Amino acid sequence: MAPTDGDNAADTGFRPSREKVTVSAYQLWQTQKLKTKLRQEYLARWENTTSISGTGRPVDAIISPCAPFAAPPHGKNRDATYTTIWNALDYATCAFPVTKIDPSVDAKKPPHTFLSKKDQKNYDLYDPQVFANAPVGLQLVGRTQEEEAVIAMTEIVDTALKSLKLSSKL
Repeated sequence: MAPTDGDNAADTGFRPSREKVTVSAYQLWQTQKLKTKLRQEYLARWENTTSISGTGRPVDAIISPCAPFAAPPHGKNRDATYTTIWNALDYATCAFPVTKIDPSVDAKKPPHTFLSKKDQKNYDLYDPQVFANAPVGLQLVGRTQEEEAVIAMTEIVDTALKSLKLSSKL
């Protein structure tokens, strides 16, 4: 996917024009050690949810946004940070749509103080007419090698959301 409309590839989450980088076996090993440490830290935090779950067990899954925006027009996705952490941790995830942009409801908010340059870029990207009917997605995240459980939990969440939409006539 090539950057469009003058976007700088370095600003994108995917960096399609980035030159290939080679690393030594030692550097790769150090990166893998860091990844292992990060996975251990995340696992410890996950296990510590026993104190807040109400069941004495760790949470089964995490539900989070897929991105800081609805599905952007082709070639405009600048941010994969909401999903890449789970990939790096080798966690099982499933993305699913929950609604669509309705320009009559999802009007662009007035300009405001932005949290960062990235926040402003996301704001600038949004146009209700361009994003009309674009899906807004969430992701359900489970532990490593729990793909079947993640699929089953996603089906439960999807069914619950669909029944809520039917009962509220949204």
